[in-house]
Amino acid sequence: MKQKQCILPKFKRFTSGGAEVCIWENEPGETLTFTPSAEAEDMKPNRAVEWVSSRMALQELGVDLSCVKKDDFGKPHITNSEDHISISHCKQYAAAIRSPFAVGIDIEAITPRIERIATRFVNPKEEIVLDKNDRLTALYVLWGAKEALYKLYGKKAVDFREHMVASPFDLEERGKFYMEFLKGKPMLYVMRYEVFDNHVAVWVME
Repeated sequence: MKQKQCILPKFKRFTSGGAEVCIWENEPGETLTFTPSAEAEDMKPNRAVEWVSSRMALQELGVDLSCVKKDDFGKPHITNSEDHISISHCKQYAAAIRSPFAVGIDIEAITPRIERIATRFVNPKEEIVLDKNDRLTALYVLWGAKEALYKLYGKKAVDFREHMVASPFDLEERGKFYMEFLKGKPMLYVMRYEVFDNHVAVWVME
């Protein structure tokens, strides 16, 4: 394929709950030349930058990108390792996570538009989280947590409002809380999150 160019993002890497996490920031900097896969070949330039950033974050975690394949549900796997991975990207940031156990990660920019879909994913038991915290940020923490848990599950057919319910928590810049997954056998997961630069990143490990 013909090579393309995009902006090489900055990144930070850290360990959380036994998982390796990498968050990249897309900003003007060194130019990166890359050969996109068929998945990114026809993407618009801005979207391609996001896509490449998430793959570069994976690479920073030691993942051989040539060994990343998606299953029938679209969940990425590493074919040459038993480790599990998950990726996410938005306009300004991208994120990746790697662990010996099933994982999920989501990163979102905080904007008022989430209010339009709040009734579709907020369970009535979670209203206390919204009442006692910065509502807009709390909505994104809940949404990101459910997206991350959905990615961990990896089999689609999940009702965000009915199948995933967060326990009450006090919103902080960095924290954790519990979330029940109620599809099939009930499970309790620890959700970890970070709020930064008007963005929210949430991740979970089985």
